[in-house]
Amino acid sequence: MRALLTPRLLAAHLLALVCVASAGLLGYWQYDAWGERRAAERVDLTEREPVPLAEVMGPDDPFPGDRVGQPVRLGGTWLPDSTVYVSDREHAGADGFWVVTPLTSGAADAPALPVVRGWVAEVDAAPEPPSGAADVVGWLQPTEGAGEPDPDPTDDVLQRVRTADLVQHVDQDLYGAYAVIDPEAAATNPGTGGLEPADLEELPQVGRFTALRNLLYAFEWWVFGGFAAFMWWRYVRDVTAAREPEPAPDDDAVPSEP
Repeated sequence: MRALLTPRLLAAHLLALVCVASAGLLGYWQYDAWGERRAAERVDLTEREPVPLAEVMGPDDPFPGDRVGQPVRLGGTWLPDSTVYVSDREHAGADGFWVVTPLTSGAADAPALPVVRGWVAEVDAAPEPPSGAADVVGWLQPTEGAGEPDPDPTDDVLQRVRTADLVQHVDQDLYGAYAVIDPEAAATNPGTGGLEPADLEELPQVGRFTALRNLLYAFEWWVFGGFAAFMWWRYVRDVTAAREPEPAPDDDAVPSEP
């Protein structure tokens, strides 16, 4: 036991303790950051107060991944001739169509945001699209990028709310997003008459690789701490083994014959 308390080994003990403790704390810090970032991505923004769309993104900006479901306010002009119907949308257990009409972000020739005004069971049952100026409050969503392109660009029925398909029906630039009208803000949302409220299609989901770097850093620090502990054990073992006295020769041993 006294061999473990020499000044040389005490320094090794202290260094090992500092390395292992630091690696453990740094690993925990990265692990905690991994959990916090994933929790932040799960936040449901739909109950927050609406903010102007310009405060969230511009017409040429990529969609901000941390703003899925954010209520936004947009004032502009409806583009009724650009109304489209998105198929395979469910409401109350029934299949139907979303009714989407773009709304400009200002003047009639300004960039437009596709707005999901509501849901209908059949395209023929949809009311006439609105026209003129309007102020809309809706939940901001990223456009749908996966899947096959629109098989028939000449009609007004789309398979998904995708910019590449929508631009064929709109003369001006489009935002890289769309909004689903908030049914509870009906007083400020014209153009919903005769339509069922559209269900919010996408809420924040935590991606499989979200904050993965933080998690890998945590494991890296813990592996380093384990390696430091192993090197301390090897060093102590080697030093104490070198200090052990060699066994005395046996005087009664019979010398070997030459």
